[in-house]
Amino acid sequence: MSEVFIAELRRLQWERIAGLMDTERMAAYAPSRDPRAIRYETQRLERLMTDVAEAERSGVAAVEIRRHRVYRIDARPTAGSCSAGIPAPTVHLMAASPDEAAERAWAMHGRDGGLYQRGGHHIASVKQVLPEPGEMF
Repeated sequence: MSEVFIAELRRLQWERIAGLMDTERMAAYAPSRDPRAIRYETQRLERLMTDVAEAERSGVAAVEIRRHRVYRIDARPTAGSCSAGIPAPTVHLMAASPDEAAERAWAMHGRDGGLYQRGGHHIASVKQVLPEPGEMF
């Protein structure tokens, strides 16, 4: 996912909320009056119940929802690399946690000749970009 696509999804969500607030004459956004927010929360709780049931069957102690998280992984040149003037790569991917996102990005792009190795880069930051913490799209 590109940053432009992520920004477009955010814009569409805020436009939808602004339209709802105007229609419902809300002074402040109230998720309890938003049918889509209620539906998202119901779906989130259903996924959580499914994940808890799967974890109990498999004997896993901690339950982690593994869906609907997009992370942006930024890379920086390593010390002594000759990548001056080359823009640092940014990768977007879905993962359950920041650590898993970094591991997956390195597995995909850290191999010989990969995006990170070719320019002498290392992963500098991993940030959740979709959904916002506490939101469901």
